[in-house]
Amino acid sequence: MEFLPTILAFLAIIVVLVLVHEIGHFAVAKWAGVAVQEFGVGFPPRIGSIVFRGTRYSLNWIPLGGFVKLLGEDGEIEVQRMRERGLSDAAIEKAMEGALNRRRIRVRLAVLLAGVLMNFVAGALLFAMALSQPTPEYHGPVTITDIQPGSPAEGALEVGDVITGADGRTFELSTDLTAYVRSQAGEEVTLQIERDGEPIEVVVTPRVLTDAEQAAGTGAVGFGWESATIVMGPPIADGPIDALAQGTATAARVAAEIPGGLVRAIAGLLGLAPSTGDVAGPIGIAQQTGRLLDASLAAQLFFIGLLSVNLAVLNILPFPPLDGGRVLIVLIEAVRRRRMSAEREALIYFTGFVVLIALVILISIQDIARLPGS
Repeated sequence: MEFLPTILAFLAIIVVLVLVHEIGHFAVAKWAGVAVQEFGVGFPPRIGSIVFRGTRYSLNWIPLGGFVKLLGEDGEIEVQRMRERGLSDAAIEKAMEGALNRRRIRVRLAVLLAGVLMNFVAGALLFAMALSQPTPEYHGPVTITDIQPGSPAEGALEVGDVITGADGRTFELSTDLTAYVRSQAGEEVTLQIERDGEPIEVVVTPRVLTDAEQAAGTGAVGFGWESATIVMGPPIADGPIDALAQGTATAARVAAEIPGGLVRAIAGLLGLAPSTGDVAGPIGIAQQTGRLLDASLAAQLFFIGLLSVNLAVLNILPFPPLDGGRVLIVLIEAVRRRRMSAEREALIYFTGFVVLIALVILISIQDIARLPGS
């Protein structure tokens, strides 16, 4: 895995997906008449900016996505700041015209949910594009190229092993062999192997995986492989409409499985359950990006689509300061029929931010532990 191409590809993917998310907020906010104070590419410090029709468009030094700053997105915190500067109530109300928290509930929800919708739609479109690509057909025995740490393959298989069959069966297509092994999840499978030119048999027990785990690159046995021969076949999707239908269905299926997988992964990180090792932070995602640089276009599109759907689901979780947390506060205010105090809202966002950063640090430590040589 080459370091510089991997980092550049990772940053490009993150910037595009985050900007897609922020464009959703931006477009709906503009349409609804909410004041957009700034649309930034990257994060400060600022390189430069221009102001057009009341919105500052900025380019920033830290290339980890982008942001949209809406007037009133932090609730009454901005009002409190204005009072501290000595503005009168009349001046504050004038300044807060166009503020998000002064809009109707349905408008606020539409603005907050627009980014999530954009990422989901982008994921569905990327899946559709992947399913429209010619399908590679892998023929012959498979040669193991890498072993996933903590997988059933670790300690049983070796890089360079050639798998010629399973449970005494032979397969013309390499994917039929791997599909058979995957179908035996939870049961012992005897693999026929050639190691250093000698035939041997190895017994492994494939693990049970969700669609999201499989899409993230987690294998039932946990090894990377290459086949003896590759022949390009027809696409999986039968035309654009079928591709869109299958892409949307795939995005919905993956989105439905992410919350459960996230709960299990966090429980593992905190020592409350066996560690699954399936969750990945920025370091782990960058590693996976590097592995896909030489993969097929379909695999690359599917991977980016998976990240986009993950971004959508993570942002809709009811956890401050994510979009879902802001939605939750809006709904609480709607039920209570009054705005939350600036102090309470600030405390909620700060607490959520601290917990979020702590989780990112824990996940990053796990990612570092997985690096070769760690």
